[in-house]
Amino acid sequence: MAGSPTQASRPDWGRLNLWPLALIALVLGFALFGDRGIVHMLQFSGQKADLVLKLDALDRQNDALRNEIEALRNDRHHIERVARTELGMVRDDELVFQFSH
Repeated sequence: MAGSPTQASRPDWGRLNLWPLALIALVLGFALFGDRGIVHMLQFSGQKADLVLKLDALDRQNDALRNEIEALRNDRHHIERVARTELGMVRDDELVFQFSH
């Protein structure tokens, strides 16, 4: 029975089964490591989370700067406090005492 059709078809059948496995492995490789693969998407997700945090911090900083601008335009007490602390200014009728260390 060495010449039976079942024995002759088995080696061909084994080689044909490797093609679908190779194709599946190739597709999985692209799905995991390709330009739009899972690995890249996870990296992009982490980068997006970092950028969202930075954006929130910048939004808070912008709000603080807007409040500072508004106070400098309209609040005389704030303007005086800035002039005294940051610019070292005093009123004409005030005496300044300086002590050396």
